[in-house]
Amino acid sequence: MNQHRTPENISDHVALTITKFLRFFADTFFAKRYGHRAVVLETVAAVPGMVGGMWIHLTCLRKMQSDRGWIKILLDEAENERMHLMTFIEIAQPKWYERWIILAAQAIFWNFYFLLYVFFPRTAHRLVGYFENEAVISYTAYYDQVSADLTLNVDAPQIAKDYWNLADDAKLLDVIKVVRADEQNHADVNHGRADSLDKPDDQRTTKKEPSFTKINSVNIQSYKDANYHIYDKPLFVINIGSECSGLHKLYERYGVNEAAVLTAYNPMSQETNDHDNKQNNQQLELILKNKKLPFIHAEGICPDNKWPGEESFLILGMTLNAAKELGKKFNQNAIVWSDQSAISQLILLR
Repeated sequence: MNQHRTPENISDHVALTITKFLRFFADTFFAKRYGHRAVVLETVAAVPGMVGGMWIHLTCLRKMQSDRGWIKILLDEAENERMHLMTFIEIAQPKWYERWIILAAQAIFWNFYFLLYVFFPRTAHRLVGYFENEAVISYTAYYDQVSADLTLNVDAPQIAKDYWNLADDAKLLDVIKVVRADEQNHADVNHGRADSLDKPDDQRTTKKEPSFTKINSVNIQSYKDANYHIYDKPLFVINIGSECSGLHKLYERYGVNEAAVLTAYNPMSQETNDHDNKQNNQQLELILKNKKLPFIHAEGICPDNKWPGEESFLILGMTLNAAKELGKKFNQNAIVWSDQSAISQLILLR
């Protein structure tokens, strides 16, 4: 990835301008010392998730409402960024003045981002999306630098091998690849969160089938607006009509080029008691295991808090016809399906 998502409004332009401003100082101070750059920037990158998770937590306490899973997503993001920092400390061994820069950067950025998140949460998430885009660009340059000079390709630290389940003989290049993938996931999640707060009209082309339906428009819009949380490591979110780097990563891991999100909860979108929902989902899980289909636990969450989260499964390598058949078996109104593009489509079943 070599460019940012195109800004669409003043909020986006402000976020991108701040990002470019900070990038200028990083380039000036660190140049091509990417390991040292990572140490300083990752301590800043670990701030937004903690601030966002904390503020949403407090907001939900005040309003006595559900967070719809966003606290966990943001705190997981903060933890993931902290692990990036701990890994690159082992690799770069920061000097004393860089440690002072870390303290100063964190103190300034924490207060700035907290105020931004309280008053302009959409801009805050867009800013992090752009930060993560820059991180992908930087790690790509780092990867190219190490590839061109393999004397830099040192052994991966043990902390990285343990956290990402890397092979015993993993090298720095392996670490950079998984960290870069994490950053792309964070970019997708934060851009998606900014979009959901803004709720722009869906301008992407998605497959529409059938062309007519018995499902009411309110439910259809709810399916389209939902955030489909995929509990991989790290966690990522699928949104209808948006390309998802997390899916691309899973396609590569499992050697597939399609996937579906299915649930057995709330047949025909009629709210069902928790016992029956769990029992139905257990039957669906048993079918997936019998078919030897790889799956990852997921959850469909409505961003406006009007509908409880539905435990689901992301099933790798499932064809559209097979997904539709299984969705109909459990009386679902719709399923989510993605082809090799990793752009998720809402497929209506009635």
